[in-house]
Amino acid sequence: MMLNCLILGDIPNGFQNLKRFINDTSFTFLAKHCQSFDVAMPLLDTETIHLIFAGTPPPKPETLFTEEQHSMTVLVLSYPDNNPYPFYVCHEEVLFPHLTYEAFYNLVYRLYNIINMEGQQTIPPRTTDHFMIRCENHFEKVKYADLRYLEVMDDHILLHTKDQKIATKEKLDWIMAQLPLSEFMHVHRWYVVGFHHIDQLEADHLFIGSVRIPVSKNIQPEIEKRYKKRWTN
Repeated sequence: MMLNCLILGDIPNGFQNLKRFINDTSFTFLAKHCQSFDVAMPLLDTETIHLIFAGTPPPKPETLFTEEQHSMTVLVLSYPDNNPYPFYVCHEEVLFPHLTYEAFYNLVYRLYNIINMEGQQTIPPRTTDHFMIRCENHFEKVKYADLRYLEVMDDHILLHTKDQKIATKEKLDWIMAQLPLSEFMHVHRWYVVGFHHIDQLEADHLFIGSVRIPVSKNIQPEIEKRYKKRWTN
């Protein structure tokens, strides 16, 4: 499951890397950054937003150049059928300034588990070993075990499997939502890899076969941990 995130209001001092952290994490996706609830409501009405990162209202002119720092509130949304409103806040957390990637990752991973435990996921449970993807005027069947990595191109995405390359116009967040989180990682802005297909891991890149794939600096500690765990299980 992909956690769809919305940033509301201005991003306070000490959280300047928040958008990058969201984009660099394999199971979070930044749907939109809105300045007010009025602007955000059409998106919230679609019942697809899991997390709201609530910042601060636009600053007053007299405080524009101060170094005042604020915390950010993270709201977990739920969409029950019998609720009179489009959503309600079922959980709340606080993030503090000077946010590190480790603190961000630990928080969203914990919230991911809360959402799963409370049955709020919007994507049906996975019961097969494959998914179907649209390619031009037909659909292709892609087995999870065969998918080595995804490569984001200018106007399409290439799925590299054991036997072929499949081009699709589907959005990356939609494809990520079809993939088992335990088996795939969004390691770079342009690459998602099948974890069990990694042949070699280096300081800032990895190899799948002879293909060299860059790894974002923020992802490196997590992928190293999972890579070592793979060989100790």
